Amino acid sequence: MPTPAEVFEQFRLAGERSDVEGFLDLLADDVLMEWMYPIPGFPGQMRGREQLRKFYGRQSARVGSHRSTYRDVVLHESTDPEVVIAEYVRDMTAVDTGETVTKPCVAVLRVRDGKILNFRDYVQF
Repeated sequence: MPTPAEVFEQFRLAGERSDVEGFLDLLADDVLMEWMYPIPGFPGQMRGREQLRKFYGRQSARVGSHRSTYRDVVLHESTDPEVVIAEYVRDMTAVDTGETVTKPCVAVLRVRDGKILNFRDYVQF
């Protein structure tokens, strides 16, 4: 079974490939996804892989409009073996203009049996 740190790495790779299905495959059926700061067009939270699949399906143009690179990744293990805290910088480059926006990020993931149960995303847009 992959560790929470290994699952984060799989998340990072899916993000860099714009692989929404790869990301969704990492999620538990009843995952709770939380965006801790408001993001235009995003709810504060969503529960369930299928709800996220529908949401990202509606966001496909937005997802495909940029390419992401994750760098300066620092993973912090928790006293809780299901939790990993990730600090990283995400560079998002617009496909059509080449303009890059850089966002420092913190994510807290709770992983059980190789699946993300809870993903708390601390990024400001």
